[in-house]
Amino acid sequence: MTPNELGLDQFANDLNPAIVGMIRSWQGDDELDQLYHRLQARKTRRGFLDSFAEALVALHARRSGCSIQVEVPTPSGKTCDLLLERDGVKLFVHVKRLGSRKPTSKRLKISSRLRILEQIEKHWVVKVRWKETLDDVEMQEFVTQAASFIETARLGDEHVVRDDYGEDLGGVKIVAPHDGQRVSLVIGLPSGFVDESPRIDRLLHRAQKQFMPKETNLILVCTPHLEGVGDVEAALLGSHIERWDENPAKGKRVAHGRSEDGFWKQNQMLESQLAGWFWLAPMHHEYQGKLWFRDNSDLPSAVVQLARDIFSK
Repeated sequence: MTPNELGLDQFANDLNPAIVGMIRSWQGDDELDQLYHRLQARKTRRGFLDSFAEALVALHARRSGCSIQVEVPTPSGKTCDLLLERDGVKLFVHVKRLGSRKPTSKRLKISSRLRILEQIEKHWVVKVRWKETLDDVEMQEFVTQAASFIETARLGDEHVVRDDYGEDLGGVKIVAPHDGQRVSLVIGLPSGFVDESPRIDRLLHRAQKQFMPKETNLILVCTPHLEGVGDVEAALLGSHIERWDENPAKGKRVAHGRSEDGFWKQNQMLESQLAGWFWLAPMHHEYQGKLWFRDNSDLPSAVVQLARDIFSK
């Protein structure tokens, strides 16, 4: 890299070559030349990834047969990132990226002993963290205590695992119910569990301020890890809770629901009817995401079909 290199020329080695090639072909393109040059002008990795996230959405939308407009002005004086249109149906898209908290080149070594926890017959998504310096004996102690905790824990419970001297070996947290027959593990940071909901909530509110009035607006939040889909869902729909005020399903002791702390809580943000998540993996080639429609949404069926065709793949 030379001092004068910017954008794709500076960051191409960290990206999927096929995607780089397709984005370079946008130079001079009637629709996407503006987005290409914005990417090329980026000097920092943070700014580049913000624009790269928009480029991935544009790339995916074009594959789905959409025409695209970039940076569409709104009456509020702000802009919508992308306007997608197909067969006369329009979708105003606002792309927000959740950045990594701490860049690292280290890969966390996952002990095979942890797989024992996945055999526990509990319908929980369980987040675990552990010190990277644990030896085999300490890891066995961590797994034993974690398994004992999971067997009796309830939604939202958290346990710090310590050795005989009181030293922190790691932690376990019950974060959500799921439909599987056994525990599903999510890996947390060695230093502790991080609740990304507040940061995602700020992104959702920031996107809402860019909405095009009286049109269908879609907020897309991308995260650097696949586990981010759960964080986005919690920020949007509310955190998981045990609903003692409702009758549990037959054969269940309690019912599970959502608290009223989500972006779509009660009658707030009614102009937001549609939101999604996707995985921002620069070396990955295929789009991987999830879409949510607000309960009792009154979106036109053609808009719903367009959104599903593009973003539910």
